[in-house]
Amino acid sequence: MLVHRVLTAVVGIPAALLLTYLGGWYFAAGVALVAVAGLRELYRLFARRERQAYPWLGYPLAIALAVLAAMTPQGTTAMLPWFEAALLLGAFAIAAWWMLSSPAQPIGSRLFATISAHIYVAQFLSYLVRLRSIESVAVTPRSLWNTPPDKAGAWLVIMLMVVIWGMDTSAYAVGKTMGRHKLCPAISPGKTVEGAVAALVAAVGLSAALGYWLRLPLAHAVILGAAIGVIGQIGDLFESMLKRRAGLKDSGSLLPGHGGILDRFDSLLFAAPLAFFYLSFAMVG
Repeated sequence: MLVHRVLTAVVGIPAALLLTYLGGWYFAAGVALVAVAGLRELYRLFARRERQAYPWLGYPLAIALAVLAAMTPQGTTAMLPWFEAALLLGAFAIAAWWMLSSPAQPIGSRLFATISAHIYVAQFLSYLVRLRSIESVAVTPRSLWNTPPDKAGAWLVIMLMVVIWGMDTSAYAVGKTMGRHKLCPAISPGKTVEGAVAALVAAVGLSAALGYWLRLPLAHAVILGAAIGVIGQIGDLFESMLKRRAGLKDSGSLLPGHGGILDRFDSLLFAAPLAFFYLSFAMVG
């Protein structure tokens, strides 16, 4: 299992970093591919609970959303940022309620299944593309001078991914070696309090270190790291609840040693919108 995890990381991490640095349509295409694969897994979880979606509608919508996000100048929005954030949160709250509720709910139609899956997977992932689109002269790695402003978003996405990877690695390592107290045994028996604390510490430490390297205000980097450390683990638990309701251990088998796309990207799904709004409006402007 550990060998498979390492081999998948050896292939996947360089590919993710390369697409992020290239940006543009390369990155948007990569995000769209991940979104479609994630939707496929989520539809499978739905089907296990006698719910059906419209894949013929969900897949094109996911691709179209990635394209629209890539076409949005500098990751900005047409709406007021906090209104958009509130709208996204409200829409997801309704979608999450439906995804976790009993199939007997009267609004459990195929259309609602498609919309709920779209918000959770495609909509959340699209904020990675928008974060990558940010341009700012304020984000400049200390060891790389004259970094063009259009690469600022790449460094911010890389910062987010490194924080998430550090969290997952710390939680796994500490949980396996030192974990004694179960975090949420009814949802995910393998997660421990010690692992969760390690993930939070790693998120804050990595965010502070990378924020310093990128010349971001230390206070903002620490706050963002703490927020990612919390929301990322909530995203992990939410996906675990979906799997438990479906009676499955993994969402898929696409990534050896890690399970499926949702198993690998569950924390990032929740963290991407958070990072976009905080970095683009509170820090980068």
